[in-house]
Amino acid sequence: MGIKYLSLRNVGVDNIDLAAAKENDVQITNVPAYSPQSIAEFAVMMALYLSRKVGYMQKQLDQNHQFHFSPYFMGRLMSEQTVGIIGTGRIGQEAIKLFKGLGSNVIAYDKYPQKTTNGQFVYVNDIEELLTQSDIISIHMPATEDNYHQFNHEVFEKMKDTALLINTARGSIVKTDDLLFALQSGEIAGAGIDTIENESADLQDSRSTKQVTDPDVIKLSMMPNVLITPHSAFHTSEAVRNMIDISLSNLVSLNNGDKPKDLVD
Repeated sequence: MGIKYLSLRNVGVDNIDLAAAKENDVQITNVPAYSPQSIAEFAVMMALYLSRKVGYMQKQLDQNHQFHFSPYFMGRLMSEQTVGIIGTGRIGQEAIKLFKGLGSNVIAYDKYPQKTTNGQFVYVNDIEELLTQSDIISIHMPATEDNYHQFNHEVFEKMKDTALLINTARGSIVKTDDLLFALQSGEIAGAGIDTIENESADLQDSRSTKQVTDPDVIKLSMMPNVLITPHSAFHTSEAVRNMIDISLSNLVSLNNGDKPKDLVD
């Protein structure tokens, strides 16, 4: 079709056939960091919502039409909890700052650790150590073949039964069927899910009026210990502005024959 350049407005390239692009001499750029703070803040918001049992309060009001205090709403302070961060890139580092600011004990795991932690957190030796120690686990790594369904039944069994899972990364990292079982059986206490497996195009179409038909989304949405959102953690005014500015700048550079710094190999 004569397309020479593809300037993505997002980070992930897992939905792009990179081999086909190379074969057809299509150069691709992305936006590696449009607003790490936006996603990090959303992850913390989910952790606070779940830690303070807000979903149970909403259920009482929405389903029972009751509005009163309940001992079942007792939550936990962030300063009482150990937060495990998986992936300490730009977003992970921002999440660490925020959780640390709330007084949490922060531990982390990354295949490629940062050279310094600035005293903000401690790296654990392996991911199993993080699973068994963490009260909240927040995922901030890209989707790869190696971490496909990394969070499955075996992993949920190793987590604390009081633990919360936060996924603002990629849906393929968590096996949905196993997550549903873990939540229903009490293997874990709750989950904040912004990305799901097999996301449809409608999810990112702001003009869509289609009703929800995905049975997994419906099941998760009905659980008071779950907060599920439509891949919206990134969506702030700053992020959208950066996505447009950086992607357009990359496209101009390509068209001028320059090599943009965000070129995807």
